[in-house]
Amino acid sequence: MSAIETHTNNAASAELTTPDHTSPADVDAARRPSRRRWLIVGGVVVLVVAAAAVAVTAGGGDDGEAAEVTPRRAVEATTQDLVEFDELDGTLTYPSTAQVGAATEGVVTSVTADGDRLDPGAVVYEVDARPVTLVAGDVPPYRVLESGTEGDDVRQFEAHLASLGYHAELDDDGDEIDEGFLVDGVFDAATTEAVIRWQEDLGLPETGVVAPGDIVVASGPVVVSDVLVEPGSRVATGTPVLSLSVLGESEAFHVSHAGDVELVAEPGATIASGQVLYTVDDEPILAVVTDADVELDRDLGPGVADGEDVEVLEQMLVDAGFDVAGTLDVDEELDDVTAEAIEDLWESLDGTYDLDVTDVVRADQLVIVEPGTVVGTPTTHDGAIASGAELFSTTSGSEARVVTSAIAVDEQDRLPEGGTVDIELPGGEVVTGTVTQVAVSSVTDPTDPTAEPMLPVEVTVDAVPSDIAALNEVEVTVLVVDELIEGAVTVPVTALVATGGGGHAVEVVSADGLSTTFVAVEPGRFADGMVEVDGIEAGTAVVVPS
Repeated sequence: MSAIETHTNNAASAELTTPDHTSPADVDAARRPSRRRWLIVGGVVVLVVAAAAVAVTAGGGDDGEAAEVTPRRAVEATTQDLVEFDELDGTLTYPSTAQVGAATEGVVTSVTADGDRLDPGAVVYEVDARPVTLVAGDVPPYRVLESGTEGDDVRQFEAHLASLGYHAELDDDGDEIDEGFLVDGVFDAATTEAVIRWQEDLGLPETGVVAPGDIVVASGPVVVSDVLVEPGSRVATGTPVLSLSVLGESEAFHVSHAGDVELVAEPGATIASGQVLYTVDDEPILAVVTDADVELDRDLGPGVADGEDVEVLEQMLVDAGFDVAGTLDVDEELDDVTAEAIEDLWESLDGTYDLDVTDVVRADQLVIVEPGTVVGTPTTHDGAIASGAELFSTTSGSEARVVTSAIAVDEQDRLPEGGTVDIELPGGEVVTGTVTQVAVSSVTDPTDPTAEPMLPVEVTVDAVPSDIAALNEVEVTVLVVDELIEGAVTVPVTALVATGGGGHAVEVVSADGLSTTFVAVEPGRFADGMVEVDGIEAGTAVVVPS
């Protein structure tokens, strides 16, 4: 399923559809017959010169003129592996591509261009001058978001607003004013005010309400892979407008404090439990790395009631190395050993920060971080910031692309899922791919009743050359191994000499390099300017034109 999602909600939604298994590309692939070609494994091998250049007399005429000398050289017959490939047509494209439909009926007044990269917050297209923008996430917009609404879709949109800076207002001096905005999944008054500021900047009616058709949701930045309409075109609700391909996934980390915030963790580093993640007004805030569903909403010290939050704190103290004696029990009880570990924690930081060494951890000194969180690009802020502001963002992605092709139903075992295959790119460069999907339903060419049923195949390519990395819909060739000959003796094709009766020979150089002899050979497979021969051994020096 595509990572891009949006929703159709009568006349007020942006529709996105994912092609089914019988897509035009699948049908096109079914029309393409396979071809065969022999290649030398590893490419053309540079042959070693075995003797000095051989000057061969081509012969003189009866009139006594000097004979013409043809410059030639000697090369060694080489042992190589030959492989016969079946060639299948394929198309290199992005791994996650889907169509975006028009949110409402009207005239397309603006649309992004083919090949444009769009980050969250960008305008994807406009109908009747009403912009539809990109939001990072994985929850499709399926309902109206308004005051009182709660849920993951609200949290997703709040994170989007915070990443764009709408979590707070700016005063006359340009400093952020805390509006009490939190990324908490609750559409409250602060969320409504942020939505109004967002709508004002986009030129939308300032209602404080987000309709499903106002946004397109994708898991991260995208590239426009195909524009299907031109500005000025009239569209109906759901009419395909363009196709988007996801490049990666966006994540954002939001602070839960207000004040002068400074990121301490280094970009690119994985956050560890117990480390100082950031400071607020020069006071350190510690990361508690856990996937436990727990709220750290009370101060933790001697005398507190048992609880899961105590257990999470104790695990953080152990992970950070403050259980030197190995006597701290990770349970729900904050005993004397736990209190001593808390004191050791604050003592370790007292030299860097001006702290009171105590056996208590306040709730506002801790922040929960999901395991594996990597610090990405820091978000720039001027002066004090409000709680809910984005501290840093991370976009995960890769250069992986996919090749779509098709293979005959009775030959599907030659491309098993998980198997590797060679992909020949434009210009002749060959890269390796992994078969990630073989369809269970075949497709045929509807224009040819006699066409052979084919199974669509998807191959993931980890990296492509930079000269075509930005291109989409690139025609490539999938090389499927049909036969492998190991240790074949090969010589350049130009070494073959035709003999009477349709035979062939090669001209072999003597051991001292002073004479040559023709030796009969039986040609075999031809590959990359080389030919397999039977009749001489590897290492034999044969004559070829210079």
